[in-house]
Amino acid sequence: MDLKLAIFKPMLKLAMERTGHGAALGFELTKVGRGEVEMTFPYKAEVVGNPITGVVHGGVIVSLLDTCCGSAAITTLTKAAITPTMDLRLDYMHPAAPHEPIYVSAKVYRNTSNVIFCRGSAWQEDRENPIAHCVATFMKVDTPSISFMNIVRRRFNRLIRGDKAFEQEADK
Repeated sequence: MDLKLAIFKPMLKLAMERTGHGAALGFELTKVGRGEVEMTFPYKAEVVGNPITGVVHGGVIVSLLDTCCGSAAITTLTKAAITPTMDLRLDYMHPAAPHEPIYVSAKVYRNTSNVIFCRGSAWQEDRENPIAHCVATFMKVDTPSISFMNIVRRRFNRLIRGDKAFEQEADK
Protein backbone atom coordinates (compact mmCIF):
# COMPACT_ATOMS: atom_id res chain seq x y z
CA MET A 1 0.00 0.00 0.00
CA ASP A 2 1.21 3.51 -0.82
CA LEU A 3 1.48 5.28 2.57
CA LYS A 4 1.52 8.80 1.08
CA LEU A 5 -1.67 8.07 -0.87
CA ALA A 6 -3.31 6.51 2.22
CA ILE A 7 -2.67 9.74 4.15
CA PHE A 8 -3.58 11.94 1.18
CA LYS A 9 -6.93 10.28 0.34
CA PRO A 10 -8.93 11.64 3.31
CA MET A 11 -7.40 15.11 2.84
CA LEU A 12 -8.37 15.16 -0.85
CA LYS A 13 -11.85 13.88 -0.04
CA LEU A 14 -12.34 16.60 2.59
CA ALA A 15 -11.01 19.35 0.31
CA MET A 16 -13.04 18.28 -2.73
CA GLU A 17 -16.34 17.57 -0.97
CA ARG A 18 -16.41 20.37 1.60
CA THR A 19 -15.01 23.40 -0.27
CA GLY A 20 -15.50 25.21 -3.56
CA HIS A 21 -17.39 23.46 -6.36
CA GLY A 22 -17.51 20.22 -4.44
CA ALA A 23 -19.43 21.75 -1.56
CA ALA A 24 -21.66 23.79 -3.88
CA LEU A 25 -22.50 20.85 -6.14
CA GLY A 26 -22.57 18.19 -3.44
CA PHE A 27 -20.54 15.52 -5.20
CA GLU A 28 -18.85 12.62 -3.45
CA LEU A 29 -15.45 11.11 -4.18
CA THR A 30 -16.01 7.37 -4.42
CA LYS A 31 -12.55 6.20 -5.51
CA VAL A 32 -9.12 7.73 -5.09
CA GLY A 33 -6.06 5.93 -6.41
CA ARG A 34 -2.71 6.94 -7.83
CA GLY A 35 -3.67 8.78 -11.03
CA GLU A 36 -7.34 7.74 -10.85
CA VAL A 37 -10.40 9.35 -9.27
CA GLU A 38 -14.11 8.60 -9.46
CA MET A 39 -16.98 10.67 -8.10
CA THR A 40 -20.76 10.70 -7.97
CA PHE A 41 -23.01 13.70 -8.41
CA PRO A 42 -26.57 13.31 -7.11
CA TYR A 43 -29.25 15.02 -9.19
CA LYS A 44 -30.07 18.48 -7.81
CA ALA A 45 -32.94 20.62 -9.09
CA GLU A 46 -30.90 23.76 -8.27
CA VAL A 47 -28.51 23.06 -11.18
CA VAL A 48 -31.06 22.33 -13.89
CA GLY A 49 -30.23 24.13 -17.12
CA ASN A 50 -33.62 23.68 -18.76
CA PRO A 51 -36.61 23.78 -16.36
CA ILE A 52 -38.91 22.28 -19.00
CA THR A 53 -36.84 19.10 -19.45
CA GLY A 54 -35.14 19.02 -16.02
CA VAL A 55 -31.74 18.39 -17.64
CA VAL A 56 -28.67 19.35 -15.59
CA HIS A 57 -26.83 22.43 -16.92
CA GLY A 58 -23.82 21.63 -19.11
CA GLY A 59 -21.61 23.80 -16.93
CA VAL A 60 -22.08 21.31 -14.10
CA ILE A 61 -20.76 18.54 -16.34
CA VAL A 62 -17.71 20.67 -17.19
CA SER A 63 -17.08 21.39 -13.50
CA LEU A 64 -17.41 17.72 -12.58
CA LEU A 65 -14.98 16.59 -15.26
CA ASP A 66 -12.48 19.37 -14.55
CA THR A 67 -12.57 18.66 -10.81
CA CYS A 68 -12.30 14.91 -11.27
CA CYS A 69 -9.37 15.20 -13.72
CA GLY A 70 -7.66 17.80 -11.51
CA SER A 71 -8.02 15.52 -8.50
CA ALA A 72 -6.53 12.63 -10.47
CA ALA A 73 -3.63 14.89 -11.47
CA ILE A 74 -3.00 15.84 -7.84
CA THR A 75 -2.72 12.18 -6.83
CA THR A 76 0.34 11.74 -9.06
CA LEU A 77 2.41 14.44 -7.36
CA THR A 78 5.50 13.32 -5.51
CA LYS A 79 6.08 16.67 -3.79
CA ALA A 80 3.84 19.50 -2.64
CA ALA A 81 2.52 21.52 -5.59
CA ILE A 82 -0.73 22.66 -7.15
CA THR A 83 -2.12 21.64 -10.53
CA PRO A 84 -4.12 24.40 -12.24
CA THR A 85 -5.97 23.48 -15.43
CA MET A 86 -4.06 24.48 -18.56
CA ASP A 87 -6.49 23.12 -21.12
CA LEU A 88 -9.76 21.21 -21.08
CA ARG A 89 -11.44 19.89 -24.20
CA LEU A 90 -14.89 18.42 -23.68
CA ASP A 91 -17.24 16.61 -26.06
CA TYR A 92 -20.91 16.34 -25.11
CA MET A 93 -22.40 13.10 -26.40
CA HIS A 94 -25.99 13.54 -25.17
CA PRO A 95 -27.88 15.32 -22.37
CA ALA A 96 -27.99 13.80 -18.91
CA ALA A 97 -31.27 12.15 -17.99
CA PRO A 98 -33.16 14.19 -15.39
CA HIS A 99 -33.51 12.97 -11.79
CA GLU A 100 -30.62 10.49 -12.12
CA PRO A 101 -27.13 10.65 -10.55
CA ILE A 102 -24.12 11.34 -12.73
CA TYR A 103 -20.92 9.32 -12.37
CA VAL A 104 -17.55 10.76 -13.33
CA SER A 105 -14.14 9.13 -13.65
CA ALA A 106 -10.71 10.44 -14.58
CA LYS A 107 -7.37 8.83 -15.24
CA VAL A 108 -3.89 10.26 -15.79
CA TYR A 109 -2.40 8.83 -18.97
CA ARG A 110 0.88 10.79 -19.07
CA ASN A 111 2.87 12.60 -16.43
CA THR A 112 5.83 14.74 -17.48
CA SER A 113 8.10 16.99 -15.44
CA ASN A 114 5.79 20.01 -15.95
CA VAL A 115 2.45 18.79 -17.32
CA ILE A 116 -0.05 16.08 -16.34
CA PHE A 117 -2.39 14.69 -19.04
CA CYS A 118 -5.80 13.23 -18.10
CA ARG A 119 -8.88 11.69 -19.69
CA GLY A 120 -12.30 11.87 -18.10
CA SER A 121 -15.79 10.57 -18.68
CA ALA A 122 -19.27 11.33 -17.29
CA TRP A 123 -22.12 8.83 -17.58
CA GLN A 124 -25.32 7.68 -15.92
CA GLU A 125 -26.53 4.10 -16.31
CA ASP A 126 -23.98 2.84 -18.82
CA ARG A 127 -20.29 3.70 -18.64
CA GLU A 128 -20.01 2.81 -22.34
CA ASN A 129 -22.61 5.47 -23.24
CA PRO A 130 -21.07 8.65 -21.78
CA ILE A 131 -22.84 11.98 -21.41
CA ALA A 132 -19.50 13.64 -22.11
CA HIS A 133 -15.81 12.87 -22.18
CA CYS A 134 -12.77 15.09 -21.99
CA VAL A 135 -9.04 15.39 -22.25
CA ALA A 136 -7.31 17.84 -19.97
CA THR A 137 -3.84 19.08 -19.12
CA PHE A 138 -2.65 20.40 -15.78
CA MET A 139 0.50 22.33 -14.97
CA LYS A 140 2.66 21.41 -11.99
CA VAL A 141 3.28 24.61 -10.03
CA ASP A 142 5.59 24.75 -7.05
CA THR A 143 7.05 28.23 -6.67
CA PRO A 144 7.77 30.42 -3.64
CA SER A 145 4.92 32.74 -4.66
CA ILE A 146 2.40 29.88 -4.70
CA SER A 147 2.93 27.78 -1.63
CA PHE A 148 0.91 24.58 -1.45
CA MET A 149 1.07 24.57 2.35
CA ASN A 150 -0.24 28.15 2.55
CA ILE A 151 -3.17 27.22 0.33
CA VAL A 152 -3.93 24.15 2.45
CA ARG A 153 -3.66 26.19 5.67
CA ARG A 154 -5.97 28.94 4.35
CA ARG A 155 -8.55 26.44 3.12
CA PHE A 156 -8.42 24.50 6.38
CA ASN A 157 -8.88 27.70 8.41
CA ARG A 158 -11.74 28.74 6.12
CA LEU A 159 -13.35 25.35 6.64
CA ILE A 160 -13.00 25.59 10.42
CA ARG A 161 -14.08 29.23 10.79
CA GLY A 162 -16.74 29.31 8.09
CA ASP A 163 -17.49 31.63 5.17
CA LYS A 164 -17.42 34.89 7.20
CA ALA A 165 -13.74 34.40 7.92
CA PHE A 166 -13.16 33.90 4.18
CA GLU A 167 -14.95 37.16 3.38
CA GLN A 168 -12.85 39.03 5.98
CA GLU A 169 -9.67 37.48 4.57
CA ALA A 170 -10.66 38.51 1.01
CA ASP A 171 -11.24 42.12 2.16
CA LYS A 172 -7.62 42.43 3.39
